[in-house]
Amino acid sequence: MTKLTPAPPAPLPPSWTHADTMAYLDDNALPVDFQWFHKNKSPDGKPLLAVVLPKYRISGGFGKWLHDTPYFPGLFELIHDLLFHSGAILPSIEAITADLTRIKAERVGQTELF
Repeated sequence: MTKLTPAPPAPLPPSWTHADTMAYLDDNALPVDFQWFHKNKSPDGKPLLAVVLPKYRISGGFGKWLHDTPYFPGLFELIHDLLFHSGAILPSIEAITADLTRIKAERVGQTELF
């Protein structure tokens, strides 16, 4: 009878920090027409979608702006989580945008239930 050895544990994800996500977004900004949930609501109380672009000149790069801006709460953290859990190969900004678009559609669908 052959004794089975347990599989080695899965490797830990690479160390990925908010600074790494900011640098990634500096090099790979979201598309200029990409929209996300704005902190403000529409007049009827529904979520308001707005283009994710600064309305003024930024210093420090797009990643720092998205990290610091109060207008799109949770978006930077969501992108950070997507990158952190991506494994050894970082996804393209197109793949990140596709994931965000899917998540946005799910959230919009949830708000339409009420």
